[in-house]
Amino acid sequence: MSNRDYNKQTVNFNSCNNEKIVFISSIYDAPQILQHIINLPQLDSVFVLNLGKLDHEHLVLEQSKLIGIYDEFDLLCLSIQDRIDFLDQNLQTFSFYDQGEYLTKDLSKQTADLIWFQLYHDILFELTYDEDAKQEMIDVCRSYYQNNIKELEMIEKFKNEYRSEYVLQWYREKIFLYKMIKKALRTKDFNQLYIFRYFMKDLTESFVRENQKMVQSGEEILFMYRGMKLTSDQIEKFKENTGKLVSINGFFITNSLRSIALNQAMRSSEKTDLIPVLIEIQCDPQHLSNSVIITNSDHFNEYLCEQQQEILFDSNVTFRLVSAGIEEDIWLIKMTVSNEGQIIKEKYIKDSHRQMEDVSTRILFGRLMCDIGQWDQSQHFFQLLLNNSNSNNEDLATIEFSLGEVLQWKGEWSEARKYYNHAYDRIMNVKPTKIKDSAKILFNIGEILYLEG
Repeated sequence: MSNRDYNKQTVNFNSCNNEKIVFISSIYDAPQILQHIINLPQLDSVFVLNLGKLDHEHLVLEQSKLIGIYDEFDLLCLSIQDRIDFLDQNLQTFSFYDQGEYLTKDLSKQTADLIWFQLYHDILFELTYDEDAKQEMIDVCRSYYQNNIKELEMIEKFKNEYRSEYVLQWYREKIFLYKMIKKALRTKDFNQLYIFRYFMKDLTESFVRENQKMVQSGEEILFMYRGMKLTSDQIEKFKENTGKLVSINGFFITNSLRSIALNQAMRSSEKTDLIPVLIEIQCDPQHLSNSVIITNSDHFNEYLCEQQQEILFDSNVTFRLVSAGIEEDIWLIKMTVSNEGQIIKEKYIKDSHRQMEDVSTRILFGRLMCDIGQWDQSQHFFQLLLNNSNSNNEDLATIEFSLGEVLQWKGEWSEARKYYNHAYDRIMNVKPTKIKDSAKILFNIGEILYLEG
């Protein structure tokens, strides 16, 4: 490979900021390639194929992210799958929040991740769901897995056999649906989640039904466990944020048997910088608001023994971090399930309504994406709202104004002006005229004219 090829590979890696990359190389190219990419934070691990059984001692000594060098292709594949399974178990994004800050600070900046998942959960049921949405999802999956015969077979099976009452079983199979949805939730990729809206609506409705069954059964205090491996920096984050709120980017699966989770934590790993951690979550279903969705999924998992209970926490669940310390020779992180995520969301909506009266939750979600720099996703979302709105919709002016703001942030001033003009005309043609809203539009138009000189 030439230096140009190496630089191109590095650029490709840098475009995957929110991903963890498993890199596979031949023994011939590895020394040259690794010096260009080994320090990139998104590179998780390296596998090297050495069918010629060349000397490789220098690679082992120099590369800390090197998992192994293999002279048999089957062993390489098994090791890669083992690493992928390990990442699936341990690749979770934890975000921490000071529950007192939302009383005095701008929520959109201090608690953006938490509010993103709260609002996404709410607007999910306002999206369009029909057979066209199902076909769109299937087409995207086929394109993504076009070279994977096994996944293509599962996609075809899904198309022919899927029923909404079996949605949780389909998700727990860890096939194409599980993989793509988990990635989209972890990276807050609304464009991808929108494609999966047909399935996500069924999945969330299933969570709600199972949550109601759990509450009605009278179950009180539950202790659930999850075994993981974390770096020392991640553990330090937990120690520093004791007493604060925690949110997790995605669904979080736990087990009622401490021993099962402990085995997960103690599972051997090729990487020596990871520390076994046991997460203990205390939950009282009887004292949680209806918006905090937890699901007893043990009867959907045929591999669980009778003593086990598996609880799946929805992506909108918030936890309070109680403590993080060593107990019985293992790091133990204790958390409780909290209603405060819902409280923060409600305050965010109330504060937003003081700035923009009667704005819908959908528009708030689109504007939140813009606030956190997801401009392309925000623009796509507002375009969807605009295309699905009728001409009498009172939100139209706000949608057009919001599209103008997104485009202005992106530097597309000419396009922004078009949407500002549409929004202004719409507001001025409605009686009584909303002077405050029209003033905001004129102010932004003035900013663009100033920037254009």
